[in-house]
Amino acid sequence: MQLLPIRDRGYAHPELLAETDWLAGHLNDPKVRVIDARQPEHYAANHLPGAVNLNGFGGVPRAANGDMASPEEFAVLAGSLGVSNDTTVVVYDAPGQLMGMVAWSFSYYGHMDVRILDGGFAKWSVENRPVTTEVVDYPPAVFVPKPQQAIYCSLHQAESAVGRPKTVFWDTRSLEEFEGTRAGFGPPVRLGRIPGAVHLEWSELFDQDPMTLRPAKELQALLGSHGITPDSEIDTY
Repeated sequence: MQLLPIRDRGYAHPELLAETDWLAGHLNDPKVRVIDARQPEHYAANHLPGAVNLNGFGGVPRAANGDMASPEEFAVLAGSLGVSNDTTVVVYDAPGQLMGMVAWSFSYYGHMDVRILDGGFAKWSVENRPVTTEVVDYPPAVFVPKPQQAIYCSLHQAESAVGRPKTVFWDTRSLEEFEGTRAGFGPPVRLGRIPGAVHLEWSELFDQDPMTLRPAKELQALLGSHGITPDSEIDTY
């Protein structure tokens, strides 16, 4: 099946994704910063030219209880990567969940131009695009965080929303994690799920080989079949 360009897949916000063709033409653009969200050892083996490493699991600062870190902490991190408020940020991984975690973190702290590389490192590689082992060190930049509370659900908000009509808790983990038969990655947590949560693993949103986001009509049908609809408040975890 031929892969449709991002602009032809019917998304409401196609600007949240980046084509490999587009990124290939902007690797040397000083206003673009490419972030590799994979584990450090994978980044060290090879990565996109000019990319900096920010491990999606463990690289983004968190509070001791797993909550979001302070805006000041994230500002230091973004600045150390050479990211200012005017930088276009493009995030990739193998692909998997990590690029979404990193991209969402930038969005939460108020970065207005962050994109996920459609197909990630896998698509870039099969297209025989350039990779390197060279590590770059960009001059520090100034990033002014502006937390977007509308896209964040605190523990208190989640507890008060359980059982509320038109509120959907979407569990994006594996079926085993949802059913409580296996713990996920990260610090030890209790098994199980939020009461009333619906399960749809994140990987179901993607076509395979390469792993690219499915067209909007397919996503709408898939999400709707699980009760995840635009007229609901949707809280993901």
